[in-house]
Amino acid sequence: MKKTLMAIFLSAFSLPGFVHAEGTASANTLVWCGLDYSEVKMIGTMDFRQPDQIFPGELIKWNGLFMNEMLPKLEAMSPSVESDLDAVEARNQKASASQIEREDGTRAEKVDPTDITASNIADIVSSYKLKHDSGVGLVFIMDRLVKAQEVGCLYVVFFDIGSRKVLHSERIVAPAGGFGFRNYWFRPIKTAVEKLPKIYKQVKAAK
Repeated sequence: MKKTLMAIFLSAFSLPGFVHAEGTASANTLVWCGLDYSEVKMIGTMDFRQPDQIFPGELIKWNGLFMNEMLPKLEAMSPSVESDLDAVEARNQKASASQIEREDGTRAEKVDPTDITASNIADIVSSYKLKHDSGVGLVFIMDRLVKAQEVGCLYVVFFDIGSRKVLHSERIVAPAGGFGFRNYWFRPIKTAVEKLPKIYKQVKAAK
C-alpha cells in the first residue's frame, strides 16, 4: 500500500508546473520543502475516523495537491523557485494515528494552545536532509486540525538553508471548508499561501 501511495506522490514530479530539485540554488532561490505533518494533532470526535487512510495516504495527497495548485503562487512571489520534498516526506512517513485526539473542547482549549515551540521549529528545520545547500527554505509545519471549531493551525516557516537559521515563523489559524475530507482540511493551507507574499517581502527585507 505504501509503495502505491509513494508512486502517486512521485508521479507529481512529472506534472506541469513542478520544479525539480537540482541540488544547487542561489542564495535568493525560494525552496519549497513541503507540508510537514510530523507534529500535527488531529482533534475531534466527528472526523479523523479512518487513520489507516490518513497516515500516510492523505499526507501524501495534500503535498501533491500543493504542488499542483499552490506552487504557481510561489512562482509568482519569486523569480527562482525550486522544491526539495524528500526530508518532509520522510518525516511524514513516521506520523501515525497516535496523533489523533478523539475529544472536543472550546477554542481556548483546542485551538489557542500549541505544543510546537520556537525551539521545536528550529530542531525540525535542522533535522531536514536537503538536496539544496543554499537558498531560502519554506515549510508549513502543521500544528492542529480542530473539527469542532472547523479550523486548521499551522506554522509558516522561512529559513536559511545554508545555516538552518529560522528567518521567520508565524502561526496561522484559518477556517477549514470544502467538499470532501481532503479539500476541507486543505483550505487553511490555501489561506496561508494567500498571506505568503507579504510575509516573504518582510523576510527578504530583513535578510
